[in-house]
Amino acid sequence: MLNHIENLILYEIQKGVIKERDYTYVKNQLFRLLQIEPTDQSVAFESIKYPSEALDPILDILEQKQILDGSQVARDLFDAKIMNVFAKLPSDIEEIFFALYNQKHSLATTWYYDYMKHLNYIRDERIKKNEFFKTTSVYGDVEITINLSKPEKDPKSILAASKVKSLSYPKCVLCAESEGFAGNPSRDSRDQHRLIELDINHESWFLQYSPYTYYNEHAIVLSSEHRPMKINQNTFENLLELCEQFDHYLFGSNADLPIVGGSILSHDHYQGGNYVFPIEKADTLSLWEKEGITYELKKWPLSTLVIKSTSKDDLIHKAVFILDKWKNYNNPDLSIKAYSDDVPHHTITPIARIKDGFYTLTLIFRDNQTSDEHPYGIFHPHADKWHIKKENIGLIEAMGLAILPARLKEEMKHVKAYLLNKKPLPELAMKHEKFANDILSKNQVDGQNVDHLIEQKIGQVFVAILEDSGCFKQNKEGLDAFKSFIEDELI
Repeated sequence: MLNHIENLILYEIQKGVIKERDYTYVKNQLFRLLQIEPTDQSVAFESIKYPSEALDPILDILEQKQILDGSQVARDLFDAKIMNVFAKLPSDIEEIFFALYNQKHSLATTWYYDYMKHLNYIRDERIKKNEFFKTTSVYGDVEITINLSKPEKDPKSILAASKVKSLSYPKCVLCAESEGFAGNPSRDSRDQHRLIELDINHESWFLQYSPYTYYNEHAIVLSSEHRPMKINQNTFENLLELCEQFDHYLFGSNADLPIVGGSILSHDHYQGGNYVFPIEKADTLSLWEKEGITYELKKWPLSTLVIKSTSKDDLIHKAVFILDKWKNYNNPDLSIKAYSDDVPHHTITPIARIKDGFYTLTLIFRDNQTSDEHPYGIFHPHADKWHIKKENIGLIEAMGLAILPARLKEEMKHVKAYLLNKKPLPELAMKHEKFANDILSKNQVDGQNVDHLIEQKIGQVFVAILEDSGCFKQNKEGLDAFKSFIEDELI
């Protein structure tokens, strides 16, 4: 084990997480944590690319010693404790961050992002396992990821989690109180988790990076207060102020209603990062300008309006006006209904960026109604596409980046065998039979093109899922109604 400890310490010195002066102190701390008799024995070392290259064999040895129970959760909880030995205090990290920020905003975010990768909070080696490809569509390229980075719970982990008493602290995984939280079988460790406190519109918020990043510098900005998400004037103000504070980033928010919102609606938060999403590259169908505000109706499967202005205040005022109009809009011909009794159905997924001197808000119109035919949502992935994705379409996917379940990797192996050799699909892949037959009916399939054909077909299904989720469909009736709504109600 000594050589793996040495490798890990030297890796962290090389990455600037600790200094050479810290070597003895850190080594002694690791001896204590790993229950190793202290020694000054010299050992050979080798350069490693990721912390996991040292952590995994250390954890294997701990399992052999029965210090760990062999579950993935136990391994993840313990390796976070190992990495916390290297981590600076939050105040020290903020001091470095803001010193760099005062030089250039991107210097600070790049340093912080790399630091969290070197601490193994962002598990870079797992993220690189995700599959990524693009699919061409009438809306431009959309991007597909099959999320392989977050391991599924194994039976030992599930059993351990079932025995854990329900937690009231922290209230959720996004709470600022998670910083340094030890975790347990039902809640991921946050031992080496570090936040950057921000002032946004005179409120305390915190910046962090997602431990399972889906795109470059995938940031999360969370309220210091545990409160439900809400799309309102404050949302537009906060998103644009974030863009001012981090002018190289885009920021957006999930919608604030079930079905069309993200997975965590209980804690007010935003997402952002140093990335250009497919929705930003979409063609413009119609363009208007009035009173200093430009309106662009986008060619995008989700009903999308982009508004731009050099005046932040004017843009925010107009966004609030649009949100209020949408909340009360009805169009029975398109199954669009604002309320069922007193239950609201309409909200907006907003995205903010500052570009070429313009404040920009991309507003995606959402409706969370259900029906007998579509009990999970009328404007939600329809049942014929659940074999690819059944979950909500949140902010990231609404912008054109699909996050698809890990099960697809194994299931598509069987689809590939079916396409090439007519090998019968096993039960776990039978849901893809029509999907596979559609490929066969339109293509000559061989070993050279089969992977590409499967990827393109997955992308086509994702585009169709986005079309399901659009309130005004991309046909003449839908686009005419959308244009009429914009011209008559909004401008």
